[in-house]
Amino acid sequence: MRCWQIALTTFSLILSAPAPAQEALDVIPFTIDIPQETLDDLHARLDRTRLPDAIEGAGWDYGTDADALAELMSYWRAEFDWRAVEAELNTFDHFTSEIDGMVMHFVYARSSRDDATPLLMLHGWPSSFVQMLDIIPLLTEPESGPAFHVVVPSLPGFGFSERPSERGMSPAAMAPLMHRLMTAALGYDRYGIRSSDLGAGVASAMALAYPEAIIGSHTGGTNPYLQQPLPGDLTEEEQTFVQNAQMWTFTEMAYAFLHSSKPQTVAYALNDSPAGLASWFLEKFQRWVDHDGDLYGVIPRDDLLANLTIYWATETINSSMRLYYEAARAEGGWGVPEIPVGYLMPSNDFFPTPRSWIERQGPVAHWTETDQGGHFMEWEQPQIVAEDLRTFFSGL
Repeated sequence: MRCWQIALTTFSLILSAPAPAQEALDVIPFTIDIPQETLDDLHARLDRTRLPDAIEGAGWDYGTDADALAELMSYWRAEFDWRAVEAELNTFDHFTSEIDGMVMHFVYARSSRDDATPLLMLHGWPSSFVQMLDIIPLLTEPESGPAFHVVVPSLPGFGFSERPSERGMSPAAMAPLMHRLMTAALGYDRYGIRSSDLGAGVASAMALAYPEAIIGSHTGGTNPYLQQPLPGDLTEEEQTFVQNAQMWTFTEMAYAFLHSSKPQTVAYALNDSPAGLASWFLEKFQRWVDHDGDLYGVIPRDDLLANLTIYWATETINSSMRLYYEAARAEGGWGVPEIPVGYLMPSNDFFPTPRSWIERQGPVAHWTETDQGGHFMEWEQPQIVAEDLRTFFSGL
């Protein structure tokens, strides 16, 4: 049983899009409606929170700061209004479609402009479709430049999409689901992609599998995983990048190694304790967001708690972490993309990435560097992302 409810209709949504090249899939309107009993249980667990001891004055040195977590837990219990947030989320048009046996949730926002470009936006971990909401009106109804029809799915195992029940749901396995969402469900022959974090892995797999359908793929951000063996002709800038990546691996990547090796072990705790889940997420946002000591000044606390509550209510922490496990074991799926690839590279996402390092993996059609924003650019700097998307796609 899922811990959310959907409002189904008996008719398929008729979309004013190009005729599909394959058998059309049903698209069903969806309403977010978390049962009250789920919220009551959450509040009861928050009331019974038992926090561990902490070294006085340790701050974030040992991991999640105890005072910051206690404050967030108190706000989540006493002040955060999920029903108000839920109503706001439902102002967007939500749908589901069953694709190859997997029920997929997505937000679909069409532009009023007939010449708009279909754009698939893919989130990663530990975020969700909520990451992409602020940027939608900047893309669908821009003051100038290209417009987009925006499609924001929840990846399989995330949020309101179905949780995979079998092995193998890797980024490469997600690629045909996303492609069929854009083509068989929504009727687009060609479309663009904007991706973030693990969503970039899905986008890369799509670029290899469906180059004829993808207009261009826009991404960005530092990837700390180093290819082996390392190239023997590293530039000085690349040597610095490799040193930073190696240090990051030693100091910051324990979560990813755990997700990639034993996600089930920690899932029991995170799925059972809202404090544990909040701690697991808060430390990542504190570390990965570009902020000057004021995280909530960049990403509002209610936004972070909306994301957190979705994970809690849908019980998708385990299935979302399993994506790391599946990605680490997926065979093949790598190659040089035959489509235009653009990068918006924030220097404050982990550490700077040189263009020459990216070009070792394939051609770069568009490159923009910015010193604003971190790992969740659509959340942190939606205007910058929107402007760069318009620049990239206007040249294709």
